[in-house]
Amino acid sequence: MEFIHGTTLVHLKMRCWSGEKKASRDSDIRLGIDGKLPPQKLLDLGRKKIFPPKALDPLLSKRKSAERACLAEGTRFMGGFAVRDEAIDDVVAKLETVKAGFESALQQFLNDFDRNKEDWIAENEEYAHIMRDQVPDRETVASAFKFEFKLYKMQPLEGFEPDEAEIADQILHEVGLSCREMSDRLLERKRAIGGKTLCKQLDPLVTKLDTLSFGNGQILRVLGEFRALRSSIPAERIDQDHPVFGRVLTFLTMCSDDKKLERIVSGEFSVTKLIAGLQSGNAQPQVAPSSTPPTTASAMGAYF
Repeated sequence: MEFIHGTTLVHLKMRCWSGEKKASRDSDIRLGIDGKLPPQKLLDLGRKKIFPPKALDPLLSKRKSAERACLAEGTRFMGGFAVRDEAIDDVVAKLETVKAGFESALQQFLNDFDRNKEDWIAENEEYAHIMRDQVPDRETVASAFKFEFKLYKMQPLEGFEPDEAEIADQILHEVGLSCREMSDRLLERKRAIGGKTLCKQLDPLVTKLDTLSFGNGQILRVLGEFRALRSSIPAERIDQDHPVFGRVLTFLTMCSDDKKLERIVSGEFSVTKLIAGLQSGNAQPQVAPSSTPPTTASAMGAYF
């Protein structure tokens, strides 16, 4: 199977101390005054926040950075990320950078540990008597953090190979999530965007589809449409009233919806047909209504 033999499995192992403890309703009611529960910032969804959450944000963000590095070139697979062999060196380099950032953030977190602990207790003085006893010492907390990754080459047993169609669906689903994020950014953008900048934002999606296509017809069909879209974007500035804005947003919305994506795979919907329809004055390319609320009628109303 080309997919298996052409990829490396990246397995991330990241562990962070949560700064929380499981709450017991009876004991936590007794923490409050007159039988009242502590405020939500200390007790939420059955967990007691015994340490300031913001102090952990820099470390938790590194987990997302590592996942983004893997997903930029690969796809989720067997609890890890399958990355094409040609891209593995680049992914490893990015992960090493993230790891260095994680270790630096961890050192800063530990340096500030006692100060953050005392500030959190002082901020919630009413519950200081229980919080001080429940926060572990710095050495114990330090041992609760870990960042590492391993690389594996896979050799499936004959008759038990992974389903290529399922893998293709997973890749297209991940691309769809990226399309949704990109369309949200475009809708929130207040200024015009340069055509070259817009193309650069599409490039990672084109690269991912290209490197993970392995001859799969579904992926190649979507890849072809992405390339057609990219080539149709002019170098000029594009605001929300520009026809290209609606064209790009329409396509991204199609890709972010699994059912609508099937129309691209089947050839029922294409960038070429969309452009031809707009040029002929047909502003209804038979696209199902979008769940995304339009921002301006001129930018979106004619296309959805």
